[in-house]
Amino acid sequence: MSVALRQHAKGQKDAELTIKELEGLLSPFQVEKLSMFFTQFFDHDGNGVIDAKDFDGLNERLRKVANWETDDPDYLSLVDNNRVFFECLLEQVLAERDREGLEERTWEEALAPSKVIATSVSLSSWLHLWAKLCKGAAGLDDFPIWVQLVPRMIFNVICRCQDAEVITRTSLRNFYEHFSGLEGETLEEVATEGYRSMSANGDYELDYSSYKLLFSNFLLGRTIYGPGKYVFGCFDNSDMNQPYKIIYDEEFEGHQEE
Repeated sequence: MSVALRQHAKGQKDAELTIKELEGLLSPFQVEKLSMFFTQFFDHDGNGVIDAKDFDGLNERLRKVANWETDDPDYLSLVDNNRVFFECLLEQVLAERDREGLEERTWEEALAPSKVIATSVSLSSWLHLWAKLCKGAAGLDDFPIWVQLVPRMIFNVICRCQDAEVITRTSLRNFYEHFSGLEGETLEEVATEGYRSMSANGDYELDYSSYKLLFSNFLLGRTIYGPGKYVFGCFDNSDMNQPYKIIYDEEFEGHQEE
């Protein structure tokens, strides 16, 4: 199956990115999740790239979800964390660009002053960056510190709904409604199932330690079967009403038949 994703980059022609380019690095569902993370979380103006202006919109959306005033210390901390995240993201993307085609450069090209300045991140760069970050990672602590800023920020925003130290169904529902845009019966069903799945049927409180594990599963989970997909609650939720489907390894089956 090939899923086409439209990449819009400033000063460049539109290009199509297929899952084939990331085969073996990210699963189709990871591409879906990380693409949504790009388009619906960060790309506020919908122009196909993440730049500084997008973070103004993101900060305001999160402020409204948490019901913070613009001078609230928690909100100012969120703004600062997002600034650090974006700066580190640009540095990482620029570092990857500098490595591209290194083996084919002439001495003149290698020694010439670099004029490349990263000011935005395209969807293609975003997905390839996450493919590299996810490789060999077993949990959130294996990601750079600037990545770990994101789940801490989202957790604080969700908890602010009830001014608590843990996520409740009510606060999760509030986040789904006012950030993810769920509504009606879908909102109620996903909030109920999401909280049930994320709290192991209510056996565990959703404190930050638990949320870190969930966010790790959001980034690293390769199929729809996992509580991490409920971090945002807007992916394939067919498993809520359908039995678990066994995923067969076609390569393994081929070896069995030989």
